Amino acid sequence: MDDDEYFSDDFDSLPPGTLYELEQNAYQATQAPASQHHVSPVERVHPNAGVVTPAQQSATLKLPPRLHSGLTNDYHTLEVGELEAEVHNGLEGQSVLHQDLHALTAQNEWSRPINGSMGDDAMDLDNFSQTNAYQTNAHLEQLAQEKEQLQRELSEAQALAETKAGEIAIIRSKQASMVRDYDRQLAALRKAMADEVAKHKVEVEAAMSEGRKLATENTFLQHDLAEETYHLRNVRAKQQRLEDKAQPVTPKKSRILPFRDGFDDDEIAVVSPSKSAAQSKRATPTHPGKRKRQASQESLAPLQLSPAGEVMMADAPSEDTPGVNSDDSHRCSRRGARDEKYMKKLLNHRLIPSEKTDIEAMAQFYFPSEPRGPVSRILLDEIATLNMGNFIVDYVHAIGPIWQRAMKEKFYDPIPRFMAITRYVLSLDDIHLEDLIAPLVNVLQYSVEVNAAKRFEFSPARALRQSPQTPQSELQPLVDSTECLRLLFQVACELLHVKSAMNTFWGHVRHDFILVMLHGSQPLKDISLTMHLLSTSIRPDSFGPIMPSEGEQAAVQRYIVDRLTHMLHESAQPDEGNEPYTVYDICAMRLEVLLCLETLAFNPAAPSRDHGSAILAVHQNALARLFRSMHDELDALYSSPPEQELRSALVNGLMRLIFGVMRRHGPSINMQDKLACVAGSKQKHLVVLTRLAFCDGVILEAGIEDETVDMAHELLEEWTNPQEAESLAAAFPSSRRD
Repeated sequence: MDDDEYFSDDFDSLPPGTLYELEQNAYQATQAPASQHHVSPVERVHPNAGVVTPAQQSATLKLPPRLHSGLTNDYHTLEVGELEAEVHNGLEGQSVLHQDLHALTAQNEWSRPINGSMGDDAMDLDNFSQTNAYQTNAHLEQLAQEKEQLQRELSEAQALAETKAGEIAIIRSKQASMVRDYDRQLAALRKAMADEVAKHKVEVEAAMSEGRKLATENTFLQHDLAEETYHLRNVRAKQQRLEDKAQPVTPKKSRILPFRDGFDDDEIAVVSPSKSAAQSKRATPTHPGKRKRQASQESLAPLQLSPAGEVMMADAPSEDTPGVNSDDSHRCSRRGARDEKYMKKLLNHRLIPSEKTDIEAMAQFYFPSEPRGPVSRILLDEIATLNMGNFIVDYVHAIGPIWQRAMKEKFYDPIPRFMAITRYVLSLDDIHLEDLIAPLVNVLQYSVEVNAAKRFEFSPARALRQSPQTPQSELQPLVDSTECLRLLFQVACELLHVKSAMNTFWGHVRHDFILVMLHGSQPLKDISLTMHLLSTSIRPDSFGPIMPSEGEQAAVQRYIVDRLTHMLHESAQPDEGNEPYTVYDICAMRLEVLLCLETLAFNPAAPSRDHGSAILAVHQNALARLFRSMHDELDALYSSPPEQELRSALVNGLMRLIFGVMRRHGPSINMQDKLACVAGSKQKHLVVLTRLAFCDGVILEAGIEDETVDMAHELLEEWTNPQEAESLAAAFPSSRRD
């Protein structure tokens, strides 16, 4: 037999049960006598049994013909491998076999009894396998779903993390930009402050140098004056000595009284200084044949040059003193007559000639806080405590506190009287308006705001974009805001040529008062008067109310420009019960707004200064709003409106304003950024420039000036490339510019 035949695999093809039966038979054949009285330790293990009891351990089991040991191709059970045949000696071998079988049975809980039917076992095993496969598949599907859910949550978390990272990056970039802007502004402020400090130091040094120079000149002048005085005294002393030597007189002759009228000559000289020595000499004419009285005539000169005479003449009043006293007395008497005249006029003033005087009418008014004292008595008591040298000033200063008290207590009955008195005082010629600024400007502003504040509260911008009208019940008809604005404007016009007085006036005007009055909720007359009043505040380096610091001044000027440019397209709303404004009235108001902007941008008093135009150029929305307003006005011209002249004037004025600002500050203006701040401005600004640049000058465009067309064409060339310009020129071949 070959080696290959010796190690044949025929035993490998036998089932595990058959091999085990052969081993047992061999064991019984060889060990039968010793094992006749021995109980087999093999236990019958139930598939569901988890613990083996002692009784079960002592039970005797018959060996099965075949062993269910696993899944094979023949029995369709779980394969656990073949059991190798071993020869066990005595009970020790049987105990080991019992332990092995018990362990195998405990590990395979799903095994069936050995003596059972193999067909049933296979069927149960198939069912169990299918059930287990279904459970496994279901568990796998559940795990797959959980995996997908976890993947989705992971992707969402990653997306959220990326979003947060982007937001954090944006916030950090904005913060860095803000820090840079803040540092730049801080550096600019520090530089401006350093420049101001240096400028102030230069001015102080110049003033100190000028002061030292003046002090030096004063010292030299005093020294020269002292020398001249010393020389003059020496000359007079020499002349006195020469005269004394030439004409010596005795003291007895010097006491002779030439006039023989009972008075000393010294007293006469003091009392009558206008009587000169020459006149006294001519008073005693000579006659022929008589001797001249030389002693009497010559005695006057030594008396006038004597030290006692000089002292008396120095102590005596000069010739100008009586004249000055007479002028002062004349001036006092004239002022008294003037005050008496104006006192009579003011105390006799009436609203209507047939009505009572102001004092009689105010005698019937009583403050709610003081019902026993009439307003007339309070007024007279105030006048009695004032003494400013002018009855008109005293009268106005007495009315001011009473007017303010009436506004505070909402007692409006005497307000028309106070306004009438103020109007009459401003019509007088001989008054000092500088003294009336403080008592009038503040109280007139508060009087205007009685109704203006209510109108502002009911404005569309503050009423959730609705358009409610101000109810008449909320207004005070006794307080005429238009009349108060007229009085303010009259005071400003009277002080227009006095720089210090104008600064004082605009120092008393509040910036919130101007901003409230530049609003569409106010009457058009009040808006026009406010713009006229604002035009009087234009200074070389600023405009509007005067603020305590440069930062506040710049902010107020920026707010004023913002309100004015916004009013070019803002709608006006009348009070309740009044007729709506016509388009003509609104266009006239917008034209006045444009004129005010032109005056601010191009100061007529200082044409070389560009303070106002710089504010328009720097403002974020001003230029964009001007372009939008110009587009809307030009677009309205094509409907042939009755207010065509006003709209044409608006288009021409807006183009002049924009072109002037661009020519002065063009390099520093980023027009694209400014147009992006107002919706629709990018498109409208190109459309309006194209329309104006290629205007045909037909009937609807007849009011557009040639200068406006040239300006629009020049601006359009700057903001378009050559190809776009050629295409536009080809699209408008019949333009007026060609």
